[in-house]
Amino acid sequence: MSNSFAATSLVWVNGQVTIPKYILDVLGVKSGHHESVTFIVEGDQVRLVNSAEFSMQHLQNNLKLVQTTNPESDGESA
Repeated sequence: MSNSFAATSLVWVNGQVTIPKYILDVLGVKSGHHESVTFIVEGDQVRLVNSAEFSMQHLQNNLKLVQTTNPESDGESA
């Protein structure tokens, strides 16, 4: 499957959307395993990402910021 494609889903009355299996596969999310997705709103666009991967990336970025701001710190608190 190509890395660029579009998918369409219906939005139900209560706001629920079914995410197609091939989109879940791209995200690395396994349905039925209580995994999560995160909606990232950037202006008028929304991205859907794997929550676990997003959280890990966010944590790593924050650690880099702390290390850049305080290069003498080894990440441990006193």
